[in-house]
Amino acid sequence: MSQGEVARTPVSFASADGVSTIHGYAWYAGDPTVGHEARPRGVVVLVHGMAEHIERYDEFAHYLADGGYLVCGHNQIGHGSSAAPDRWGCLPAHGGSKILVEDVERLRALAATWCAPGTPCFVFGHSMGSFVARHYAATYGDRISGAVICGTGFVEPRTSRAGHAMAAAIARMRGQDHKSALLHAMADGAYAKAIPNRRTDFDWLSHNQRNVDAYIADDACGFMFSAGGYATLTELTAEVCTLECAQRVPHDLPLLYVAGAEDPVGDCGRGVVRSAELARRAGSTDVTYRIFDGMRHEVLQEDGHAAVFDCVRGWLDRHVPVPNQDPKMEA
Repeated sequence: MSQGEVARTPVSFASADGVSTIHGYAWYAGDPTVGHEARPRGVVVLVHGMAEHIERYDEFAHYLADGGYLVCGHNQIGHGSSAAPDRWGCLPAHGGSKILVEDVERLRALAATWCAPGTPCFVFGHSMGSFVARHYAATYGDRISGAVICGTGFVEPRTSRAGHAMAAAIARMRGQDHKSALLHAMADGAYAKAIPNRRTDFDWLSHNQRNVDAYIADDACGFMFSAGGYATLTELTAEVCTLECAQRVPHDLPLLYVAGAEDPVGDCGRGVVRSAELARRAGSTDVTYRIFDGMRHEVLQEDGHAAVFDCVRGWLDRHVPVPNQDPKMEA
C-alpha cells in the first residue's frame, strides 16, 4: 500500500576514517528528521557496491519507502559524493574493512535518532556492500532485525589472503593510492571474461543494455580501485567467508540472500548457496536464498527487477518484529 509521496533528503556524518565526510540520503514518505515523530515500519540501511554510488539505488529506495520504510544509504569512503573524483577508489591498505562496517553503524545510529523508539532496522548490502553487510551482521548483528545479502559470493579465505598479501605489498612499494593494472585485471577482468560474446567489458553487470551503457557513461562508476582498495576488499572477503565470522552472527538473525543465476561474482549461484550454507552451518536458524533466473550481477537493475523488489520487500514485511518483541533498534 502506498504511503504517500516519498521525499529524498540529503544526510551526512563523519566517517570512522577520521578524515572523510560521508554523504548520502534518506528516503521516507514524510519528514524523517523531526525528532521521534517518524514511525516507519522499519529502517533499511543500503550499502552499495564497488565502484558505484548510492544514487543508483534511488528507484529501489523509493519502492521500499513507498511500502512504509525509512531508507538510508551513503556513499562509502572512496566513492561518490564522499570523495573527490581524483580519490574515487582510494581506500586504506590497513583497517579499511572495519571503517566500512563502522560507517554503516554510524548511519544506523543516526537513523535511530529520527524514529520512534523501538523502530526495527535492517541492512541491505549489494556486491562489495554484501560483504560489508555480512561483516556488519557479525559485528553489530544484535542491533538489527535482519540482513539482506545481494549479489554476494564465496571466496576461499586462503585465496583472499593471498590477494590481500599482493595488494598490501603493492601498497607498500607504490603507495596505497597506486592504481595497479595487474590487480584490476585479476579482479574485475575475470568477471568480464565470464561473459561470452560480450558487447562491453561490463556486460557481466546485467542483460539490461541500458543499465550497462548508463554505468559506462557515469564517471562515478567503473573506476579502478587502488592497491589500498583491493587490500580492503580482500580483507573483507577473507573475513566473512570463514566459519568463525559466520558464527558471530546472532543465530536468530534472519538472513536473505538474493542473486542472479548468471552472476559471475556469485559463481552463477553456487557461491551464494555456499555462503547461505555457511551461515546455516554456523548456527543461523532463519536463512533464505533466492536465485533469479536470467539475471546477472545487478539484479536491482535488470529488466525483471520488479520480482526482486517484491521478494525483498515481502521478506522485510514478514520479518518486522511484532510489538513486545525485542526489535533491536537503539541509538
